[in-house]
Amino acid sequence: MDEAVGSTLARASPFPAMCASSDLGLVHDDDRLQALVALDLLDTPPEDGFEDIVHLAALVCGTPVALVSLVAGDRQWFKARVGFAPSQTDLNASVCAYVLAEPDLLVIPDLTADPRTRENPLVVGEPLIRFYAGAPLHGPDGHVLGSLCVIDRKARPAGLTAKQADGLLRLARQVTTILRERHQNAQLRAAHAEREANAIHWRNLFSHLHEGFLVGEAVRDGEGRITDWRYVEVNCAWSDLVGIPPERAIGRTVREVFPDLEDVWIEEFAQVVETGEPVTFKRQSSILDRWYEGRAQRLSPDTFTVLFLDVTEQVLAERAVRAQQAQLLTMMESVPIGIMLAEAPSGRILMGNRRLADILGHDTLYATSSNAYGDFVAYHADGRRVDANEYPLAQISNGECDRSTIEVEYQCPDGERRWIAIAGEAIRDDQGVLVGAVVAISDIGERKDADARQAVLNRELSHRLKNTLTLVQAIAAQTLRNAPDIDTAREALAARLIALGKAHDILLDGPADSAYVEAVVRGALDLHDDTGSRFQINGPGLSVGPSTTLSLGLLLHELATNAVKYGALSVEDGTVAICWMIEGEESEASLRFEWREQGGPPVTPPTRRGFGSRLIERGLSGGEVALCYSPEGVTCTLVSPLAGLRVDG
Repeated sequence: MDEAVGSTLARASPFPAMCASSDLGLVHDDDRLQALVALDLLDTPPEDGFEDIVHLAALVCGTPVALVSLVAGDRQWFKARVGFAPSQTDLNASVCAYVLAEPDLLVIPDLTADPRTRENPLVVGEPLIRFYAGAPLHGPDGHVLGSLCVIDRKARPAGLTAKQADGLLRLARQVTTILRERHQNAQLRAAHAEREANAIHWRNLFSHLHEGFLVGEAVRDGEGRITDWRYVEVNCAWSDLVGIPPERAIGRTVREVFPDLEDVWIEEFAQVVETGEPVTFKRQSSILDRWYEGRAQRLSPDTFTVLFLDVTEQVLAERAVRAQQAQLLTMMESVPIGIMLAEAPSGRILMGNRRLADILGHDTLYATSSNAYGDFVAYHADGRRVDANEYPLAQISNGECDRSTIEVEYQCPDGERRWIAIAGEAIRDDQGVLVGAVVAISDIGERKDADARQAVLNRELSHRLKNTLTLVQAIAAQTLRNAPDIDTAREALAARLIALGKAHDILLDGPADSAYVEAVVRGALDLHDDTGSRFQINGPGLSVGPSTTLSLGLLLHELATNAVKYGALSVEDGTVAICWMIEGEESEASLRFEWREQGGPPVTPPTRRGFGSRLIERGLSGGEVALCYSPEGVTCTLVSPLAGLRVDG
């Protein structure tokens, strides 16, 4: 025989026979009642899962009555019942209310003998219940919401057997499992409804956008990593951009829509979801060969939005500008003069290059009119101060002429005086309207100081100025003709001429002190890096003297120029690897410098040796040079004693 499970009361209960809200605090506990309401279970129709459990409970315990009882604030309601007609009772007829305070099974062998229940309406009147056993039902958050109970109309002095008690507790746990699953399903339905509402909201909001738009949802693996993402919504503009109808994308993952997609699309949008940080990107479509610019941001914990713009024309225009700029800078690398660009007819100075600042001893003067020359202090050969209206820019801006030159003794801010030549030329548009002026300024101090060579130097300088001015004028005129406004023209030409001055300094201006190899390399090659990834530069921090700085800059210039014309830099995908290292110990140490082109057209050795080749073969400070024209790409290796590189020569 199983050991009987009797009443859980070890002594007389402190509760009176009637169950009232003032006596049982747990009945009216706000948190418990809110948990019960959150289940949305009260007054719902019968459900098979609960019905099966009460039938099993009655069968296991051998009772005519079994109930799934939920104790609300003013009643007890039966979600499932067998052998009991009413669907609910008042709290004063509730025995289940006492289960709320029980940690385990509550068994009352004789309800007429228990102080809590002997005056219960269901005990003293129909249906004259005598035996009760109830197991607590826990909600998803742990609150006791009611009980799974069995009832008999006959007293059971021995209560339940151990197997019956165990079976009743197991069935109660099954009810708890159902409640938990119900709660989870309700949460899932609510989340689904929220997603649907969000989808409708975004669909209505972005359906009329001219820009491409999509909503994506992260797809995670078993370890929670984002391995893919799914199209939740796309608009017609997105469909037009990528050439795929919306119905072929929505509901499918990006890998299904684009099987050959690069992983970076997954990684970037995964970062948006994981960090919440927006991402802006520009990328080329391999399907339609078009460029897109987009901004992705997180919408919810696992969804994100992306706004796309077709920037193909912009990218192509930028490429064309970069190509023109690279050509321009290559041609103007050796310009030894300062360049100033001004707007006309206002005469407003827009910009000046670095060589100009070197000559004048201060940054280029930016001003609102041609009176900016009034800030210049300069003198004629006879000692008279130069009037502002005598400068070429002022004369061109005033419409007096299209070309003007002047030589003056310019006074720098530190008081030093130097002779400079200023030449200006008008820039007109296709209709002949004056739109600007380009001014070239050159230091002619040596020419002025050398009377014997004055005529020769003047002719040579004039020739150089005219050639340079013609080149700069052509570039400036082309820029101003093609630019939509003067600000755009100023910005484009400023970038080109500043870079030109930078290259010229590397080629012709050896620094007064030492310089780092990496700075020389980057300064010499920056103007050729049209994509930002043309060069892979690697080497230790190493300081070299002025002569080595100039030689290395000239050598790199020649290598890069040849690469632009014939080698790796002449094609879009070509790259150059530059590295240097120190070999040997102490006084025997040498610098090994390597230039290696990759991804260019097949290389053939030159049939003649020009100045550039001879300059490369000179190497650095008497070192050895190995120049190889292998089909895969030109390589140049220089080895030179380190001691000779760190001194000025």
